[in-house]
Amino acid sequence: MRSITRKIPSFSLYGEQPASGAHTGALHVEDIQSRSRKYLWRIGTHRHTLLCQCVLVTAGPVTVVLEESQTSFNGPAVMIIPAGTIHSFRFRPDTQGYVLTMNLQQVLCIASVAHQAPIEALFAVPRAIDLSLNASLAARAAQQLECLLHEFRQTERILEPIASWLACCVLWTVAVASRAANSAAMQSGHDLDQLRQFRMLMESHYADHWPVERYARQLRLSESSLNRLCRRLTGGTGFDLVQQRLALEARRRLIHVPSSVSGIASELGFKDSAYFCRFFRRHSGVSPNEFRRRHAGG
Repeated sequence: MRSITRKIPSFSLYGEQPASGAHTGALHVEDIQSRSRKYLWRIGTHRHTLLCQCVLVTAGPVTVVLEESQTSFNGPAVMIIPAGTIHSFRFRPDTQGYVLTMNLQQVLCIASVAHQAPIEALFAVPRAIDLSLNASLAARAAQQLECLLHEFRQTERILEPIASWLACCVLWTVAVASRAANSAAMQSGHDLDQLRQFRMLMESHYADHWPVERYARQLRLSESSLNRLCRRLTGGTGFDLVQQRLALEARRRLIHVPSSVSGIASELGFKDSAYFCRFFRRHSGVSPNEFRRRHAGG
């Protein structure tokens, strides 16, 4: 597909190709120590094409890179990683916590629409949340994850619904208490489904520079209806979301792909590299070359 997908490894679980392991279904949970120890506490840059992750650090240090943004915490903290997000971690031997990996839609199918909405909104963008001022939330989520880990280790298939229910409890706790989903919590499942369809269509065509009207036509909506939907759920217009996705891809490629700036501009559908540079500065605050220099060797 695109050059960046050839550069960034895509895993089911880190270090494992999609179909490996006994529990490669809709959900997997493990403690941070079990996998990171094997990789000397460094989980390199990668992505999960179809899987989302919720990483709860209960104690100890962590440095996380989500796309081009790097953040360091001493636990408790939680990292929310939507499917497709480029990310990496640095832990230490004293870091404790849990990694919940899941096909979000399969896990959420057991929940009502009202309970799905805050969790889906939580995963709208990658985020790292410091929980040092909300120790009770961190403790509650840790208790739920420990219970989930216990159930997950059982071999009887009849326990699988319990694991999904517990996963929903964990995600609900984080979503509601962090107030990350407030703006979308009251929206209908139909609205969220339309926004998902728009994002999926955008993934295939953002480099084609489709106008919003064409997206709307494909979704059988008017342009104004699509814009109202986007404002209601995200705070921005359809055009804003397309531009943000294009800028995100530009940043990804400048970090991970050794192509020239003009080459990246061309790959992203810009006929004029000077216009691409102006576009990039408008969305990122610096020129493409300066952005690449700041992230060299990151």
